[in-house]
Parts: sequence; C-alpha cells; structure tokens
Amino acid sequence: MTTAEQDSVEDAAEDPEEGLRPRALAYDGPTARDDVRRWVRCVIPLAVALVLSVVARFVPAQVEEIYSRGIYPRLAGLVEGPARSWSEAKHAAGLSRTALSFSEVLVMGVLALVALFLTHAAFKGVGTFVRRAFWVVGFGSLSFVVLWGLNHAREPLAQTLNLDVSPVAVGELDRVADEMAIALSALLEESIEPVDRKAVPTRAAEAWALALEAIPSLGWQTRAIVVGPELSETLVSAGISGVFSPFSQEAHVAAHLPDPDLLFTALHEIAHVQGWAREDEANYLAWRVGSRSGDPDFERASLIIALGHVHRALEIADRELMAARWHDLDPRIKAQFSARAAFWGRERSMIASRAARAVNEVYLRSHGQAGVATYGRMVDLIVAEWRSGDRADVLR
Repeated sequence: MTTAEQDSVEDAAEDPEEGLRPRALAYDGPTARDDVRRWVRCVIPLAVALVLSVVARFVPAQVEEIYSRGIYPRLAGLVEGPARSWSEAKHAAGLSRTALSFSEVLVMGVLALVALFLTHAAFKGVGTFVRRAFWVVGFGSLSFVVLWGLNHAREPLAQTLNLDVSPVAVGELDRVADEMAIALSALLEESIEPVDRKAVPTRAAEAWALALEAIPSLGWQTRAIVVGPELSETLVSAGISGVFSPFSQEAHVAAHLPDPDLLFTALHEIAHVQGWAREDEANYLAWRVGSRSGDPDFERASLIIALGHVHRALEIADRELMAARWHDLDPRIKAQFSARAAFWGRERSMIASRAARAVNEVYLRSHGQAGVATYGRMVDLIVAEWRSGDRADVLR
C-alpha cells in the first residue's frame, strides 16, 4: 500500500462518513446570473416608483378617491407624530429658527447612514457601489411617491371646486387686477403692525381650518406643523421661500421673509400638507384661504402676492395696458412691490437660484406640471373664481 492510500484509510477511520460525502466543488466567484439577480434586486424600488408615477397619470379619478382622499391622509397622520412632538418641544418660538426642524435632523441622520452604507460598498468594488447607489435612490423615490408624490396625479383643483378654467381674455385679467388693486388699497389704509412671527404657525393653521370647515374636500389637516428651518438663509439664497417635507409632514417657511411672503408661504406650504402637490394650485389655495380668512394680515398678504401674479400675466398679454395700469397704481401698492423686490434682489444668489430653478424644472416636468394653463394655473383659477361669482370677500 502506498503512503497516499494509507493516509486515505486513516482519514476514513477517523471520519466514517468522509467517503460517503461528495468532495466540495471549487468556488470561482459569482456567475453572470448572480450579477443579474443582484442588479434586479437593486433596481426594483426605482422601477416600482416609476411605474406607479406613470400609471397614476392615466387614472386621476382613482388617485383622487383612493389615494389623495384615502391612503395619503392616513399615512400622513402616522408620519407626523414624531415631528409634532419635536416641534412642540423645540419650536415654541414659532418661526424664529431657535432649533433644527425634525426634517433637518432626519436628513442629517439619513445622509450619515447612506454615507456609511455606500462607503462600505465602495470597498467591495465599483459594481457593488453602483448597485447600492441605485437601491438608495430607488428606495428614496419609492418612499416619496408612496408618502406624497402620487398627489401630483390627482384630479385638477378646478374640478374639485367646480371652476371654469377656459381661456382667459385680456379684459378679464384687467378687471380682476382692478378689483384686487381697489381692495388692497383699502387694506393699506389701515395701520400695519409687524407680524408676530411666533404666532404665524397657529394663525396659518386656523385660516386653513376655517377653509376646511367651508369646503372639507380641500384637505384633511387642521393642525399643520409650520416651522422655521435653520437653513432659512440657504433656501432664500436659492430663491426658495418654503419647503414641505412629506417624510415628517412639516411645512418649512424661511423665517426672515418679508411679512407678505412669510404669511403667503405658510398658507402655500400647508396646501402641500393637504395633498395639493402642484405648485400653482398651492399658490391659488394660499390666495383663496388667506383672502377668506377674516384676518387682515393674511388678506393683505394674499392680495399683494396674487396681484403680482395677475400683473405679470397682464404684462404678457398686453404690455401697454399693464404699463398704463402701473402708472396709475396706488403708490402704497407700488411701495409693497418695491420692498419685496428689494428683499429678493438683496438676499437671492443668481447662481444658486438658477441651479434651484433648473432642478425644480426637471422635478415639475417629471410630474407633468409644465406647459399648462393660459397664464399659469394660479391666475387661471383666480379668474375662474372671479367669473363664478364665488369671489373672496375682499373682492366684493
């Protein structure tokens, strides 16, 4: 017996089952099929998010009934709990930026986890890093779509309010601008005190609660969370006055905005809380809620911002007519516009605002919001409201 045969016999004596087991096959690394499976797993969240977003656009009635009025309010009610507790503990001073918002804390925590997750993947190779990056983007996109993003595909606000948004005539714009200017002049005759910024969140929520009492179909939240983020200066530098976070249900309002922008933005961001995702519809709702609030500060702010939009539309439609209107405009209204223009001219960075505008344009187009309405959906809705006779008290 050779030495090798003797060693085999001795091994079999020590382990009687050794001879019955198949020898382990050598592992040569992942196969092409393994790679495909890994890619599929990583791409699934992004694919599901895209499919949901695209399909939703073709069934707005179902999105309105099942999601916007059913699933979304329930999900939002669950998500807002931690943020409300945080806000009550940290934001007693309203919009004075005394603490980070819950969203800001959440973003920092998530970014830290993502950095660790991707750094660990980078050590395993480029392929692993790219796959995990796809998964992170996909998971974030899917979470956004499920928690709020499907509201982009809901039925138009005009349908909910039964407003006629047929093409707007120049004469209609001119008459609406005239009525708004008259109403605003009357409000500017009163003495104007600086807005108490600590009270803005409560007052804005109360204005919305009044609107929901009149038209329950406008939303679900009567106690919206409104906070002033620490990054207020950064937002304004990018030309952004407010941000809504569906992951915490917080309406962020840049705390150092001029009073009209501050009040209007609070109402606008709460419109997003209610599930109105389209920017111009949220603008219209801010006008509608503020102008019917019975609060002179909100009425004045709503008129200042809305009249600015109507003026821009009128300038597009008939530059000479707008020039004549501007010449005869109440100097106090001109002063309000000039003060706002001076603020944004001083605080906004052209580079940052252009970059933010480009990102926002991509975002809006991806949700089908670009290239609609005659002069922008906000102005079309204001004119439609004026046509219907269902006008704000300040215009009567």
